[in-house]
This record gives sequence, structure tokens and C-alpha cells, in this order.
Amino acid sequence: MNDAQGMTEQDLLAAAERGDLVLTVNRRLARYLVQAYDTRLRSQGRIVWKAPSILFHQQWQRRLYEELGLGHRLLSSAQALALWERAIREEEQGGEADELMRLADAARTADAAHGLLCDYDVSFAPEQGSDDHRAFLRWRRRWQQLCEAGDWEDPAFLGRKLAKALATAQASLPGTLWLAGFDELTPIVENLIQVLENRGVTVHRWQQPACPSVKAGRVDYADVEEELRHCAGWVRRLLEQGQKRVGIVVFDMSFYQRSLQRIFREELTPAALLPGTGDEKAFNLSLGTPLAREGMVFAAFELLALGRTVSLDRLGFLLRSPFIWGHAAEDVCRGVLDRELRALRMQELPLKQAQRFAEQGFKKGAGRCDIFARQLAIICESLDDREPRLPGAWAIHFAELLDRCQWSRDRTLSSRDYQVYVAWKELLAGLGSLDGVSNPLTRDEALAVLRRQAGESVFQPEGSLGRVQVLGPLEASGMQFEALWLVGVHDEALPAASRPNPFIPPTLQRRLSMPHADPSRELAYGRILVCRLLGAAPEVVVSWPRLLEGRERLPSPLFAHLPSITPLVMESRRPARLLRASTVCLEHFRNDVGPALPVHERVSGGTAILKDQALCPFRAFARHRLGARALESPGPGLDGLDRGALVHRMLELFWGKTGDWRSLVELDPPRWKQRSDECIDRALAKLEEQRCVPLSPSQRRLEVARLESILSEWLEVEANRPDFSVISLESWHRQRFGPLLLQTRIDRMDRLADGSRVIIDYKTGQTSLADWLGERPTEPQLPLYTLSCSEKVLAAVAFARVRRGDCGLAGLGCREGLLPGVEGAAGHRQLEARGVADWSALLDRWRQALQGLAEEFCAGQAVVQPLNEQQACARCDLHALCRVAERGQGRDQGDLL
Repeated sequence: MNDAQGMTEQDLLAAAERGDLVLTVNRRLARYLVQAYDTRLRSQGRIVWKAPSILFHQQWQRRLYEELGLGHRLLSSAQALALWERAIREEEQGGEADELMRLADAARTADAAHGLLCDYDVSFAPEQGSDDHRAFLRWRRRWQQLCEAGDWEDPAFLGRKLAKALATAQASLPGTLWLAGFDELTPIVENLIQVLENRGVTVHRWQQPACPSVKAGRVDYADVEEELRHCAGWVRRLLEQGQKRVGIVVFDMSFYQRSLQRIFREELTPAALLPGTGDEKAFNLSLGTPLAREGMVFAAFELLALGRTVSLDRLGFLLRSPFIWGHAAEDVCRGVLDRELRALRMQELPLKQAQRFAEQGFKKGAGRCDIFARQLAIICESLDDREPRLPGAWAIHFAELLDRCQWSRDRTLSSRDYQVYVAWKELLAGLGSLDGVSNPLTRDEALAVLRRQAGESVFQPEGSLGRVQVLGPLEASGMQFEALWLVGVHDEALPAASRPNPFIPPTLQRRLSMPHADPSRELAYGRILVCRLLGAAPEVVVSWPRLLEGRERLPSPLFAHLPSITPLVMESRRPARLLRASTVCLEHFRNDVGPALPVHERVSGGTAILKDQALCPFRAFARHRLGARALESPGPGLDGLDRGALVHRMLELFWGKTGDWRSLVELDPPRWKQRSDECIDRALAKLEEQRCVPLSPSQRRLEVARLESILSEWLEVEANRPDFSVISLESWHRQRFGPLLLQTRIDRMDRLADGSRVIIDYKTGQTSLADWLGERPTEPQLPLYTLSCSEKVLAAVAFARVRRGDCGLAGLGCREGLLPGVEGAAGHRQLEARGVADWSALLDRWRQALQGLAEEFCAGQAVVQPLNEQQACARCDLHALCRVAERGQGRDQGDLL
């Protein structure tokens, strides 16, 4: 085998034009050379030409294998992994490792170990290794038995069997063969080359010659964001200068990929960020992504993953996805349905219930989505068929199910979308190819296999070998660029840490110098890599972030000889930065007053209107006049609102039956138990009716226990009160302030022994009397209820803290001793500090304060003026609308646009 020293890329293409066979180290180099070959012949004025024999070396081996009649039962990589999983599962069935092991990862690592042993034509005895090594040998033995039982050809033996067959068999062999881009050759490939040379084939080893004059330097940046921003600015400068082949080599693609795609899109193709602009064609990054991340495929998986119970997140995604049938026709009502489902504040619900919501909608049919409901019905029907079957049958089932749901049929597919669609069909075909090596699978198992294959399949649109190529260091082998930037070259990236295969004894790997066996092996290979990359372009920039994942990083020692440089980059044109840096003189218009409330306009919200007006006038205007509010974010189980509603309903039912203090204290334990159980059951039934979904048995048990405890604690407080009777429960209260009519419910009103009345408001959260006493009361419920009661009759108002471990009353009244925990207004320290002398003055103050808040709201007062940022802004969902945060960046309210 000859090393083709000094042979240029054009010399190699000339050899391909003469009919020589060129085998490349990877598929990317094959595409690169084929594109260069086409460009060469096009420049010669050729219109039609024969495709060159430029192939990825494994592709050529398989072709030759089939030509020799050896490949009729050759396992594909997916089939081999499936067979490894089966072998491991059967060997470890019921063992301790079976519960702890990640089967797919173990199968992938075992397959790699098996491949290394075959490449180096070695093995090891069980006593030479540890428990893990002996487990691998058991798996390997079982794998080989499964291959023999199924008459499958092991792909790891492909090179060895091919070399043996070529020694005697007749095959169409090239006169000259070129190995392109190989940094090193495995023993099995060297053996194959030796056989070819014995058969008269001339073999040359070609590597892209180093550029004669290289200007290289290194530079560090604060973090990944700054590093990629400068890299993108450097690329844009070169492209605007007319460079046609710019390379970006990323040393940790899995870490950098998402940030790189985002930043390069912002800097190179910012117009593509705008909705409806389609794919930006000015720059095409040759950067593949897992097929599972493509929107169309992700939507297919979310549709297929629907089960008897569906999470609200998954349902919301399907409602918003443009790849789900009916999106264009039902986009508005699907948005309404998504909002109403979130308002249920449930993380998941039964699929049949979700289907009914889609069929019927909510109040007055809001959110009714007939097309979406039909798709859910189709999925529901398909879930009845869950018998285990072979992967091919599941592939057909999934394809037919998506066809029935009209997946991706509701929009015109772009070129990229169509290629994704084709890749999905190929993925299903790959699942079907597992029939011969797999046992029958359940639906969930088959879907998990398909999802994993989609995650491992890299999707790269055709024509992606463009002006800017983003690739890993191994993929860059054999390629040449006009300029090259090496990203993320810190001390832990190059030389890489050794990563010996855990299923082969380390001593064996070191002795044979297997890939990643030890640090010295990685150092030697790192030097080869550095030499190749520094010669791949006339201009080379090497960069690294000083801080990565919270740790300081140093430069790679293999580039220590390079001088420090400052690459020339163009100024960032990230849209957000351009907007901030805009020198356009903007006219500021401040308008703190909206339209006044019309006389006959109804506004819903109850006392929350006055509460929001007190906290921040803009908040009240935006929520109750404009209807602005964020979507609900469901949490696990019941949330605070549901639990509070349960307590309110339970107490309403209990006092509706009990009526007064005397009846309470006369209840014996059996009757108390019977009544409390009945009230709790009815409260839970009411909640389930409102949510349209029953609680799970475990959730119901937890709530029953919680409510029993709370009720017992609270009634102990009630029993220690002076004699009283309950005269109203959850009664409607209406109060008018000019055009504003507020309708609320008074939780409870009691009559005391002297005939006076007390208003009680149940609270299951934190309470404070200070919320009543300011100029702008932020808890206006009880003060509002006092407006319709005569001062002579109303004796006190009180919060009832109904919380486990903290039950009690807190309030104010006309005198001390009316209720435990209720203080008299006269002489109250906080009231005196505010100039309030007694109960009568307090009622007058509340009347004036509430009247003022109502008049502000009716007048359209909408100034962004939070009463207290912690209290008003901490849980507010209107920050993006009011832009209150800008006040902390040197702007006053007049600067808010």
C-alpha cells in the first residue's frame, strides 16, 4: 500500500474520473468528494457524466459481500442491536442486573466490544476478566447462538469473511483503489487490503495535503455564548467576502449543537426567525439533527403515545401542532380548548374524557373541536388492540393509525418536511426489519424501540453540503476549507479522556492499542488530529470557553504552540441587540387612563376587582377590562384552589345540617362521625362533578384524611366560642359603585346571643389584619360585606383560619370578647396609628377606601403602580404586558412603551 504524498484533491478526482475506486472513511467525505467531482466536470462544460465510484468503505464492503453471494442474511445495525438486547434479556432474566441495567445502552456497548474483538481477531478467557467481562462473554455466547439459530450473518465478521472469500472467489475488483481520509486502519481493514493487493489491486492511501501556507492562532472567550457569537461573526465576514467553503469543527457536538443552531440562525439568517418566512436559503448549515426532534416526527410520536390517561402537556402540544389534522380549520377553537383544559388545573385526565371535552366543548360550546375529537376517538379505539406482535406488524399498525388520523395531511409540505416524511417511512420500514430477530412486543415496547431508533437516526436534508459546514473532528477527515474554526478545544476535549470499553479487559485493550484504550493512545491520536486540522485551511482559528458548565477550562496543550490572536468578526446582528442599540428616536406616549366603564357594561371578577385595583391599577384594568391573564399551569394532585373549595363546601354542608352552637356541642361521637363523613363525601362528589374527572382511590383517601383532620380541629375552635347560630351560608352579596356592580358570596354570617351579627370569611392560606387597614385594602372581601349591614347590627368581621395545625379566628369588632381571637377596634394599636378611633370610624374608613378604589376602576385608571412589588408583582402574570421590570433598568414609568 502506497501513501499518496503530495496528491491534491484534484489529482484524486482525476483518478476517479479514470475509473479508479475511492473508498472514504465516512459518508460525509464521500458526499464531499462526489460534490467536488460534479463541480469539476461541470466546469469542463460537461452536461452528462457517469457517477464516480466514490463510496463509504462499509457500503462498498456490503456491496461486494452481496456480489459474492454472502450477504443474504447479513444483519443490519438495527437488527444487530435488537438481537443483542434479546440475548442480554434472556441471559439476565430475573437476575439482579435485570432490574438495574439500561438494556439499550448495554446492548450498544456489547455490540461495540464484540466489533473490537472481531476487528483485532482476539478474545479472552472468563478468568481474565471481572464480573462485567464474564457477563459480556455470556451475552456474546447467547448472541452467537441466536445468530446460528436464525441463520444470520454477523456484521462484525464481514471484513474477515470478505477477505477470505476474495482470496479465491471471482469478483469484479478495481485495478486501483484509493483509501481517502483514513487517519489509521484497523487490523481487519489492513488484512483486507493485503488480500486485494495479492489479487493485483493497486492500493493507495490518500489524505488531503496540508495547505502550504497556514495562518493559525488561538483565542479564549468567557463562555460558550460569547465563543459562538464571535465564531458566527467571523463566518459572516468570510461569506460576505465571497468565501465558498467555511468549516466549523466542534469538539463536543452533543453539548454545542443546540446553542450553535440558535446563535448561527440569529447571526447568519435572522430573517428565518420571523414566522411565515419559510426556510432561509442564503446559508445552509450542514448540521444533522436526530430525526425524533423534527416537528413532524415529534408530533407523530406524541399522537401514537396517547394512552388511556393523557397528560395535559401532551394534549396541549397536539392541539397546537400544525402537523395534526384540522389545525388550520380549528386553530381558534383548539386554542380555546387548550385554555379550558388548563383551567381544570389537572396534570392528566382520561383520554375518553378529553375526547368528550373536544366533542362538546365547555360553557356554551367553547372549545368544541370536532376534527380533533374524531382523532382522539380513533386513538381510543386503537388502544383496545394491545396483543403482543412482531415489530413489523406494529409498524403497519402505527402507519395505518397515522393515516386514519390524517397526520401531516393538513398542510403543504416544504422540501424539508417531505424529506422528513420519507425518513419517517424508512424508519417504520426499519422497525419492520426486526421481525426475524425479535420476539413479539407489546405496543409500548414497540413504540419505545421506534422512538429510540428515531433518536439515534440523524436527519440531514439533501443539499446540506453548503458554504458553511458544521461537523465533528472525525467527520472533517479528508476535507479542505478556505477557512476553518475549531470550537471548544479546551484541555478536557483534546486530548480526549481515555474511554476503554467496559466489557473488554483494560490490559488487553492497552496491549493491542485499541481505540480510546488509555491516555497515551488518546494523546497519540490527538496529535494526528491536530496535524490534520491545522493543515485543512489557510486560516485556522482555535477557540475555547474559559467557563464551561460552571467550571474553569484551560486551552488544549496540543495547541499551546499557536500564538494568541483576535479574529476579525462582524458586529452582531442578533435582532434583540439591534433593537436595543437602535438610534431611532422613539416618541414616548404615556397614557395611564383607559376608557371609563360604560354604564351598562358587566364586569366579572367580584372582590378581585377591588383587590387588584388596590395592588396595582394596571393589573385591575388588564385583567378585568381587557381579560388578559396567563394560561393555568397544572400541578400534581389537587392545587390550593381545589383544596380551599373542598374546605368551603364541607363547612357549608356541615353547618347547613348543624345550624348552631348548641347542636354542635350536643353531637355525640357516632353522630359527629356520620355527619362529617357525609359532608366530606358530598364535598368530594361536588368537586369531581365540577372537574368532570373522578379522583383516584389513593388521592381520595388522602383528601378524606386531610378533611377529617381539618374539620375536627376547626370544630374544636367553634365549640369554644360563646353561643351563636348560623343564619346564612354562601349567600350572594351585591354592591353597586356607580356603573360597577360587584357580586360575591359571603361565606357565613352568625347571630350572637345578643342578636348582633358576625361575618366570617374562611381562609385556608395566610391571613393578616394589616391587609384591611391600609389606605388601599388588599383583602377587601370582609370590608365590602360591611357596607350592606347596619352599624348597629354588625358586631365584628373575622377571618377563619381553617388550616391543619393552625385553626383559629382573627378579626376586628365593636368590642373585645365577642369571639376568640377577635380584637376590639377601640384602642387597637394599628388603628390608632392610622387615626381610626373606634368601630364606627373603621367602617367609615372602609367605605371611603372601597368607594375610592371602585371610582378609580370605573374611571379607567390603569397606571403601572404596584402598591408593594413583593405583594403585587411576585405572583402576577402580566409582567410582559406592564413591563414593570424596565423601571429597574434606569427607566421611569414614562419610558414604558
